[in-house]
Amino acid sequence: MPRPTILVVDDEEPLADLYATWLADEYRSDAVYSGEATIEAVDESVDIVLLDRRMPDLTGDEVLERLRAEGYDGWVVMVTAVDPGLDLLELDVHDYLTKPVSRSQLVRLVESLRVRNRFDDSRREHEAVSNKLATLEDELDAEDLAEAGAYRQLEGRLREVGDELAAETEAAEERFESLYSED
Repeated sequence: MPRPTILVVDDEEPLADLYATWLADEYRSDAVYSGEATIEAVDESVDIVLLDRRMPDLTGDEVLERLRAEGYDGWVVMVTAVDPGLDLLELDVHDYLTKPVSRSQLVRLVESLRVRNRFDDSRREHEAVSNKLATLEDELDAEDLAEAGAYRQLEGRLREVGDELAAETEAAEERFESLYSED
């Protein structure tokens, strides 16, 4: 499997460079320091964008919206000092890390994305939805989550995708059994 290309985005240049250096042993990595530079740098060769949320020229949310509007469908992870709130439910991200982030956390994250890249769309969606729910459950209290309609909808979507995965697994097992029962 080819080494993924990772773009680290943070307006704190030393931090972006540090993250890119941490990843450079195992991956192709580069760093940019603004939202506009991100828009210019992201193309089909970029597999993963590690995106700061709070930047002076364009926020990470604005960058994400523009990337998605331009058709970028690669992995995007917010790596930010901003604690996630219920607005995370609306963000089209695959994961969310709150700074400070260690080298091992960053490498584990990228490795998990590489594994998930082998999954089909249902499994990828299941993982992304599950990550969002887990992040919110770690950061917010149960009362706030219970009152959030979007959170309940996301829980419902997780159940739906889980049911789809279970049906796909059952069908695959049946195909496997029929192949080997004919012998």
